[in-house]
Formats: sequence, C-alpha cells, structure tokens
Amino acid sequence: MKTAVLILAAGGASRFGSVKQLALIDGKPMVQHCIDTANQLAFGAVYTVLGSHADELSCHISKTEIIHNYQWQRGLGSSIAVGVRELQHKVDAILLLLADQPRINSQHLERLVSLFTDQQVVCSQYNSHLGVPAIFGKRYFNALMNLSSDRGGSALLDSICPAPKSLALGNIAGDIDYPQDLAALIQQITAGRS
Repeated sequence: MKTAVLILAAGGASRFGSVKQLALIDGKPMVQHCIDTANQLAFGAVYTVLGSHADELSCHISKTEIIHNYQWQRGLGSSIAVGVRELQHKVDAILLLLADQPRINSQHLERLVSLFTDQQVVCSQYNSHLGVPAIFGKRYFNALMNLSSDRGGSALLDSICPAPKSLALGNIAGDIDYPQDLAALIQQITAGRS
C-alpha cells in the first residue's frame, strides 16, 4: 500500500502577523521541519500544498513536491481537496499534516501508520477532539475532495461511525498560531538542551 504525506501550508497566517511557515526554528523554516519529519516516514512521497506567499515559500523549502492551491482563501478544506485531487490516482492512502505542527515527530507518524489498516482512518487525539495528523484510505478520497470549510479534515473525522482509531498527541500537541506560541516552543527547545 502506497502512502503519501500531504503537508498543508497554504494559509495566510493572519494571526501570526508574518509568513508563519518561514518562521525559523533552529535556523530552519517551520515548514521545512515538517517536511523533514515527513521524509523520515515517506521519503520521495512528500507533497506540500502552497497558496499564500507560494513563490517566497517555494524558494525556501526542499525535498517535497509542491501542489498549488490558487483558492487558498477558501480555507484549509480547500487545500486538502486540491492535494487529494492531485494524489488520488497515485497512492492508496494519504497522511495529512499541518505545516504549523513542528512538535510532531516521526515516531508519532510511524505509530499512526502501524495503526492504519486497509482503507480505514486513523487520527490524532487532542484532549477531547480528533484531528490531524491523520491517515485516510482511498475510500475517503471523494469526501476529502469535497471539503471546503476551514475546519478541514476534523469535520470528516467527527462524522465517521464508529469513531476512527486515534493516538493521543500528549506533549507534542499544539499548533503555532501566534508569535508567543513560537517563542514558547523555542524556549522549550532551549531548556531541553541545558
């Protein structure tokens, strides 16, 4: 079964105040951290959806195929739809990953893959709700291609019955939405080294 990783990096990062995807963590853009983590799992099958600031971002990332979402303002769901449409005939499953989740590590992704069977869904659990990273089998590609809201895949995850298998994120949970989120992460990394 061939699985691709689809990294969602098309948003305008309005809450962050600048091009969040290029914010540096250890001298490397945040989105590149996600790409590098994905390549540890699926080298050669990592795709990144770009929209806002696509030209600037594409100059600063490597080791990924780029998919353009020219309607990125329509929200996260539209980026998922564009990416899945591009990959639907190339792979059997797609692992969705957000570009602003640099705490996600390859161990978490590998554990998700180990839970995934056939054409089912496995996802991550944040306290009481389900979200990405998540793996969707081919039987869900049509539903993913019909997404358009800013909720992305979480609306689809909530509609699946019985509930999909999930894996708790624990201390690697949390998106980088604001500059203070990034500052807290950098402080955590620095403290871990001392």
